[in-house]
Amino acid sequence: MNAALKASLENNGYAIVPSVLTQNEISLLANEPSFQLQNNAPVGIRSIVQKSIAAHALAHSPAIRSLVEPVLGAKARLVRSILFNKNRDTNWNVTWHQDLSIAVRSRFDISGFVAWSEKEGVPHVQPPPTLLEQMLTVRIHLDDANANNGALWVAPGSHRCGRIRSEETTATVAHFGQHLCAAQAGDVLLMRPLLLHTSRKTESDVQRRVIHLEFSGFNLPAPLE
Repeated sequence: MNAALKASLENNGYAIVPSVLTQNEISLLANEPSFQLQNNAPVGIRSIVQKSIAAHALAHSPAIRSLVEPVLGAKARLVRSILFNKNRDTNWNVTWHQDLSIAVRSRFDISGFVAWSEKEGVPHVQPPPTLLEQMLTVRIHLDDANANNGALWVAPGSHRCGRIRSEETTATVAHFGQHLCAAQAGDVLLMRPLLLHTSRKTESDVQRRVIHLEFSGFNLPAPLE
C-alpha cells in the first residue's frame, strides 16, 4: 500500500485501490454457482468465503493481504464476509449509518459490548469503538459502481467521531460533506467501519455485485470469540 492510500484511509476513512482484480478473475468469481442468489437470500449471501472456494482464496490472497496487513498488521484475520448483489429485482436503500456490529460465536455479557442481535442465527454485538477502530472493511467490486446503481456515499472524516448517535447523523454528514465512491469492476474500496456511509436504490439495469470483507486486528476478550 502506498503512502497516498494510507493517508486517505487515515484522514478520510476510506481509499479506493484501482484494478486489484483482472477481468478474468472477476469472471471466474461471478460465474461460480455459489454466487447465485437464492430466493431466501434477496439481498446477499452471508459467509460467502465459507461457501465459495474462489471467494475464500481471494480473501486470503496476497493481493488482499497486501492491503490489509499494512493497516492492521500481519495477524489480521477475516471475521465476516458477504456477497451483495444490488439489481432491479433485489433493490434496497440503506440510510446513513456506521458498521457497529461484529459476528461472534456465542453470547457472553461483557462490559462495553452492547446491543446484542441475531442475524441468520449468528449472534452479533456492538464492541467498544476502540475495537472498531482496529478493523478494516474491504469491498471488492465485481461490477462498475456509480451513482445510478447503488455505489456507496461516504462522509469523509466522520470515522474520527467514534460511535455517532442516530440523532446526530444528519448534522455530522452536513459537517463533513458527502462523497460518491464510484468504482470500476476490479477496484477495491477500503473503509473504516466507523465511517458514516449510505447506499441508494439502483436506477440502472446493471447489477452491482460487491464482495464485502471485514478484517480484525484484535482478539476479543474471553470467552468471546
